[in-house]
Amino acid sequence: MTTQTESPRGTRAFGSVRPSGRSGFSLVEVIIAIVILAVGVLGLAGSTAYIVRQITFSDLLTERSIAFQTVIDRLQSLPYDSVLNGDDSVGVFYIRWEVTPDGAQSKMVRMWTTGPGMANAPVPTNNPLHVDSFDFRVLRR
Repeated sequence: MTTQTESPRGTRAFGSVRPSGRSGFSLVEVIIAIVILAVGVLGLAGSTAYIVRQITFSDLLTERSIAFQTVIDRLQSLPYDSVLNGDDSVGVFYIRWEVTPDGAQSKMVRMWTTGPGMANAPVPTNNPLHVDSFDFRVLRR
């Protein structure tokens, strides 16, 4: 339905009233919006899974570092001549160490830990353990 009005210059201007069936979004626009939303939600879900995996891995690294530090503190509290090869368990981690002389006033201690974690190399699915190593020096006091 259209209406005509007279403009000041003598020309006619047409105004229109929208038919009731033409308001809102078309079906194509709704489908495109749903596809865009679905892609965004899938991307968010994928990044959430990645973040959870990284947080879990960082928790394992922190626990492994605490296990190393616990054994290092024990070894450093011993008299110099009592620092010898050995092994221990700290939480879920098994730690083994070897002591080698590094001169007259120091010993080099190499530690290996075995426990849960991610390995850079492929590991068998039936063995989810990861081996890590750490070196430190014990000085004669």
